[in-house]
Amino acid sequence: MFIKGKLRRDLLEAALDESRDGVLLVDAQKAGFPIVLANRGFEQISGYTGADVLGKSFPLLAGDDIEQPELAALQQAMTGVDRAQFTLRNYRKNGALFWNELSLAPVTDENQSITHYILILRDVTARILLDQHMHQSQLDLPALKQQLHTLEYTDPLVGISNRHRFDEQCALLWSTAQRTHSEFSLLMVDMDHFAQFNVHYGQSAGDECLRIVGDSIAKSFARASDCAARYTGARFAVVTLGGNLEELRRHARKLADRVRGLSIPHGGSPHGVVTITIGGICRVPQREHEVAEMAKIAEVALLQAKQRGRDQINVVG
Repeated sequence: MFIKGKLRRDLLEAALDESRDGVLLVDAQKAGFPIVLANRGFEQISGYTGADVLGKSFPLLAGDDIEQPELAALQQAMTGVDRAQFTLRNYRKNGALFWNELSLAPVTDENQSITHYILILRDVTARILLDQHMHQSQLDLPALKQQLHTLEYTDPLVGISNRHRFDEQCALLWSTAQRTHSEFSLLMVDMDHFAQFNVHYGQSAGDECLRIVGDSIAKSFARASDCAARYTGARFAVVTLGGNLEELRRHARKLADRVRGLSIPHGGSPHGVVTITIGGICRVPQREHEVAEMAKIAEVALLQAKQRGRDQINVVG
């Protein structure tokens, strides 16, 4: 890795958090290779938070499945200086199996002594599933394609569309809106005081809350031209066509009311229940506009809404 000058730790961590792959940094000079850094990609793949794993020995995702030959090879590799790659059976925090393509690289100091190992985790379950099915004597291609589609485009924790699906649909609907001169709408939806919810009730309750709210958002935007997705962490995003600014504002308000009406207790919120804040934009795209601009405007609208408090709606034209 080549870095010009010295970058602040927070800047490096922010860059790592943009990676969709999981990234772990383990201390090679301490017994058990304790984890000293875990990025957001790791949290989304595994279901564990950074707080769950920092200081814990690596590997930790194998559960009771410790007789894998690749696991022994990984442990052997973590005594050497070479890069390596392994495919392992791993398990998310909720116990679900996933196939992990794990890349290992040593980090050395000025004396060429290994101080840390960088581990890159990639969920390759869809690829492994395809390989397994290809070796079966009878292959149900339609069912397999549907299963692969679900794995590729569904958030494994919440069960609705993932960021990859959202980005694809956003680009497709943007193109359609430009061609047909239709209204293009994009919403960013944040869970209010969600960090406090996790602290108060625990990670498992937080995961279940995300699933309930995500399902409510998806059901509120269920037309063929809609895509509701988990965007990142406790943020969701929605893209849709048609309608107008006032209709979108009303629909966003109904969604916020619907989530508040779930009456999920939240002792860390002044409202006493789980709420959401929504920022968005509704506009007929012009030729000189880019879809990335719409996402930025929606995020600014969300920030402005949150500055007014929580359980707020701010949709601009």
